[in-house]
Amino acid sequence: MESRWKGRLPREVHYQCTWLVKDIERLYRLDSMRRHGRKDDEFVLFEDENSKSIRDEVMEEASRKLACVKEALEVVPEEYRLYIIESIVSREMCFEIAHENTWKRWRRVFLKELAYKLKLI
Repeated sequence: MESRWKGRLPREVHYQCTWLVKDIERLYRLDSMRRHGRKDDEFVLFEDENSKSIRDEVMEEASRKLACVKEALEVVPEEYRLYIIESIVSREMCFEIAHENTWKRWRRVFLKELAYKLKLI
């Protein structure tokens, strides 16, 4: 399935989507905190002293963004999904699995679909 958006993404939207993916570990932590709840008397290893001040809305937004990432990944063939995220986060492509042009194409398709899911385009 190809992305719904035709044409180039606006540069600003491209960067927003790229940085959202680069921030995926923090989003997972916030989503986990939201799903499991926070209790004042409970010790949780992934929390730090600043997490007590995180509003519920922030955690809900992190969950929404993660859901958009997961939905956007569905347009990418299954064998490339994990590597697409890693290539955006680390800026390294796995050339043993596919050619550079293949990575660029699927990364572009993924980012367009993510922008669409996030309602940025």
